[in-house]
Amino acid sequence: MTPIVQHKGITIADTIIAVDSVGRFCLNDLHKAAGAESRHQPAFFFRRSETQDLEAELNSAPEQSFTTVTTPGRNGGTYVCKELVYAYAMWISAKFHLQVIRTFDALVATPAPAAAPKPSAISPAKEFRAIFGIARLIGLDKNAAAISANQGTAALTGVNMLQLMERTHLATPEQDICFTPTEMGRRFVKSAKDFNQLLAQAGLQEQIAGHWVPTAKGRAHAVVFDTGKAHGSGAPIQQVKWRDSVLGEVAL
Repeated sequence: MTPIVQHKGITIADTIIAVDSVGRFCLNDLHKAAGAESRHQPAFFFRRSETQDLEAELNSAPEQSFTTVTTPGRNGGTYVCKELVYAYAMWISAKFHLQVIRTFDALVATPAPAAAPKPSAISPAKEFRAIFGIARLIGLDKNAAAISANQGTAALTGVNMLQLMERTHLATPEQDICFTPTEMGRRFVKSAKDFNQLLAQAGLQEQIAGHWVPTAKGRAHAVVFDTGKAHGSGAPIQQVKWRDSVLGEVAL
């Protein structure tokens, strides 16, 4: 039987060991990896009684077939099962045997890369509408539903609908002109940090988990925007802006 050689193999001692279509390894490549000494040629290995006994034992197993396959010619070679690879490496030296064992152990320990999700066959717009409808059914408001729909559409199709529409923020239904603490601070020659402190001192906001959040008193003057982005947990990232009415509550 002629082995069908695959292009991918394993690497031992900076040498690629070719693998055929049924998982046998090229002993000629292994000979190169071991140093290519004449006394370690695969032909000498197969003349050993120990090798012949092992090969006979392997071939006697009902689930095992063709433990060794040799193809003549310029591009030919001898392909053997993993057990014979180990036996050959042990015949070479203890050092090379250990190197082979560790290489195979590393292959087993390394998980295969996860397959990329298959793109949805449905158009991004239809995916967005479908997810938005479900989000509304489970009680999310329009902004939260739009954010969820955008994230779901991006995951399924790779298309970010909000970016396509150049909408990096989703405003609440109230369309007052609002300002960030940085913008408020600039109006009064203060830093964002100073203005945040003024808001906190007036009881209008408080820090929760490292983020400024409007208090019950501050909600009358605050507007929360969804940014279209999400934390690592999947929760939407929100930004707080303030109406001009807040100026009557802070000591400038």
